[in-house]
Amino acid sequence: MVDAQLDATWRKMIGFTGDPLDITPAEFVTAGHAWQAWRRGELDAGRCGLSAIKEHGAHWIAGNLRLDLAALNKVEMHPWDVWGAFLEPGSEPTEAQLDLFDAVAELTTDPNARFDELRRRYDDDDSLRMDGTVFNVFRNCVETVS
Repeated sequence: MVDAQLDATWRKMIGFTGDPLDITPAEFVTAGHAWQAWRRGELDAGRCGLSAIKEHGAHWIAGNLRLDLAALNKVEMHPWDVWGAFLEPGSEPTEAQLDLFDAVAELTTDPNARFDELRRRYDDDDSLRMDGTVFNVFRNCVETVS
């Protein structure tokens, strides 16, 4: 993994001493791995998010799961674009939501191993596929995107 944003200033600010061109799984946890660790009780979801805007929690992980699934299907969205399945900040997820995001996490933690299934899930599940309309949290409005 590579993190192009880890320039010298940012590395100093966060105390990062690794190689930004060879990020290890210990240095960056994917949304799928974070979701699974949270579900096993091994990760406090409150540690996942963006502290600058005070956004963190299970909803943050779920949102990034949806973004990761879309990106793996060549649909790269902004982190503030919301569509389909999501968790409300501060709400308790339903069993159906937990099951959905458990399945997405399973597919995204090793996308090469189950790529065909990952593609089918994205194509066939209206709650996961970006249909051209998103709620842009940054602008606080619904937008049509291509």
